[in-house]
Amino acid sequence: MTENKDKNGLTEKEFLASYSDKGYEKPSVSVDIMVLSRSADFSSLKILLIKRGEHPFLNCWALPGGFIRKNETAYQAASRELEEETSLRGVYLNQVYTFTNPARDPRSWVMSVAYLALVSDLASVSAKDDAIDAAWFDLKIDSGKITIENEALGVRMFYSLETKQFQNGKIHYENWVAKAESSEKLAFDHIEIIIEAFLKLKEKFEHTDLAFNMAGDKFTLPDLQALFELVLCKKLYKTNFRLLVASKVEATGEKRKSAISGKLSAEYTYKAQ
Repeated sequence: MTENKDKNGLTEKEFLASYSDKGYEKPSVSVDIMVLSRSADFSSLKILLIKRGEHPFLNCWALPGGFIRKNETAYQAASRELEEETSLRGVYLNQVYTFTNPARDPRSWVMSVAYLALVSDLASVSAKDDAIDAAWFDLKIDSGKITIENEALGVRMFYSLETKQFQNGKIHYENWVAKAESSEKLAFDHIEIIIEAFLKLKEKFEHTDLAFNMAGDKFTLPDLQALFELVLCKKLYKTNFRLLVASKVEATGEKRKSAISGKLSAEYTYKAQ
C-alpha cells in the first residue's frame, strides 16, 4: 500500500520524526473539582474546600485540584488530586467546562479543566499534599447572591451576582457574574467554576439521575424532594415531583424517619435505569 506524502514529499512517519513544537507557546493544564453534597437534614447544600498551603493564594480557601501529569487524562488527574488533597475517592465526577482566561493564574498561563463531583454524605475529609486544611462549607445560591460559610471556622465569603446577557452566534443567553463583597474570597477564578458547575447541574437535575449521587442509598420521598428543591432553587408540587421520580425509585418495603420532618415514611432506593 502506497503511503500518503505531503507537499514536501514526507510520509507521516517522516514528518513526525522531524516535527518540532518549539514554535508554539504552551499552557500548563490543571484540574479543579467542585465537590457538592448536602447536609444530613437536607436543609442546605455543602461544598468541599481546601486551604492552600503554598503560593499563590497562600492560606486562601479553594476548590481541590492540581496539575495534570504527563500521560494522564484530565479525569485521572481529577480523581488523583481529589484523593491526594481530601482523601475522597470513588465519587461521581463529570467534566463541566474548560477555563482558559490567560490571567486566571498569576504564576503563568494555566488552563483548568473543571469537574463536578457529587457525594451523598459529608464524609470525613483530611488535608493532604499541599493543602493545609479541608472542610465542608454551607453553600447558598440564588439569583442575587452566593454565600459560602463555615461557622465553626469563622469563615464567610459573600458574592453578589449580576445577571448579564451574552451572545453566541445568533443565540442570546444569560449568565451570572460574581463580585466579591467580603474581605475573604476564593482563590483564582474558583467562584466562576462554582457558578458554571452549579448552573449546569441545575439544568440537568430534573432530566437525569444525578440526584441519586447525593440522596444516599436509602431515602424517603420527602427528603428526595427537599434535595431537588435545594438544587433547583424552587418549591415543587408534591404530586408533580412524585410523577417525575416514579420510574427512578422503588420501595424497599421498610419505613425510615424522614430527615426533614422526623416522621416515619416509606423508604425508597434508586432503581438503576
